[in-house]
Amino acid sequence: MTPLFAWLFDTLDERLGLRSPSRKAANKVFPHNWSFLLGEIALFALVVLVLTGVFLTMFYRPSIEAVTYNGSFELYRGTTQPAAFESILRLSHDIPGGLLFRRIHRVAAHLFVAAGVLHMLRILLTGAFRRPREVNYLVGIGLITFAFAAGFTGYSLPYDSLAGTGIRIAYSELLSFPVVGDSIAFWVFGGDFPTGDVIPRFFVFHVMVLPAIIIGTLTIHLLLVVRQRHTQFPARGVDGHRFVLGKPLWPAQFAESATLMLWVGGVLALASILVPWSDITLIGPYVPGEVGNNAQPDWYMFWVEGALRIFPAVEFSVFNLMTISGPFIAGILLPGLVFTGLALYPFIERRVCRLEGEWHVLTNPLEIPLRAAFVVGTFGFVLIISAAATNDILSRLTGVPIEAATWFFRITAVVVPPLAAAAVYVYSTRRLRRRGRTVATNEQDAMRPYLFSAGSSDDESMARSGSEPEPEPE
Repeated sequence: MTPLFAWLFDTLDERLGLRSPSRKAANKVFPHNWSFLLGEIALFALVVLVLTGVFLTMFYRPSIEAVTYNGSFELYRGTTQPAAFESILRLSHDIPGGLLFRRIHRVAAHLFVAAGVLHMLRILLTGAFRRPREVNYLVGIGLITFAFAAGFTGYSLPYDSLAGTGIRIAYSELLSFPVVGDSIAFWVFGGDFPTGDVIPRFFVFHVMVLPAIIIGTLTIHLLLVVRQRHTQFPARGVDGHRFVLGKPLWPAQFAESATLMLWVGGVLALASILVPWSDITLIGPYVPGEVGNNAQPDWYMFWVEGALRIFPAVEFSVFNLMTISGPFIAGILLPGLVFTGLALYPFIERRVCRLEGEWHVLTNPLEIPLRAAFVVGTFGFVLIISAAATNDILSRLTGVPIEAATWFFRITAVVVPPLAAAAVYVYSTRRLRRRGRTVATNEQDAMRPYLFSAGSSDDESMARSGSEPEPEPE
């Protein structure tokens, strides 16, 4: 530490008493495993999203009022366009650095969602959701949901052909709610679509409401991580109830995180230069009468799009009081059931497997057959219906009629996930039997295969070095 920083820190410490909490924070231990960096990648992507989003907001016009584009892009010069689309054209071709900032923002959005989904998958596979971390797991599920919503509203703001198609589908989904569909659609859209209120409302959601919710939820998530400490992978000498084995925040983890942040920024910038992300000039503005079936949303919404494409056109009458339509089942009920299942699984596993006490050490998913089957079945189903969102493309590439491709995905989505889940469950159960073990009901039993023999003081001393002791009970 340079004399200047030392003097500055001493001056602040005299007034704010920073030395003790700073030392405690600097000694915070982070486990040795690359998968723990997925959360940091999502965090750094969010920082880039906020910074680039501030720049983009200065030049965006949230309106679909007809205006004339008089910028430098020759193809659209002198044409009348929706104000939102025209402002994106102007930002991309007439504002210095505007196109680069747009692309970085778009790539960062994809990275934020992807890192968040992979982080959630790691939590599910390793059992990091178990007591006492159930609340933080639910916070994470909410964070993923809000990230999807932020991505969809941001994807809609350019009001190009793909964005307008997505908005039209969302409007139809809201209308499909039994009894209250018309009211919900009016509250969100302000009238029948296309209406002049939809883009201003989506702009408010995307720029103000959802970022505030995401940042607040992420803050709660990080505070709970600090309060409950990190989980860690099983190894000889690891005792999750007593200490965390890893590297301290300062300087080791700080250097690693700073390097990762630079890598994330560099990769986002390079990807934005090499790939023409979100080139709206090739798509054109939204015109209700010019929508094709080949319009696909962003990849993280493929599963909803795929479910809408392959679900049969059926309706169910409930006591002649309400009608439940296919779009409601595929686009609202099915995603709701998936997220509900993800949210309830920690409590189901604890009850079915009769788990006891707190768990601070992670486990191999194959050691919990129920968990392995749930993850394979759920994500297998999501992947299959995600592929169904490209049924028209697959039909064109393979020559298979689109009706046959649709039926293939219908049958596959119903048959394959349960079979895959059952196969994984049987394999995991037999694997445990071959090793003479059963599903561990507490962390001590789960750690028995990793315990070192008595008297191995060298191993124990190595395990305790660089570890974070359990805080004193309050």
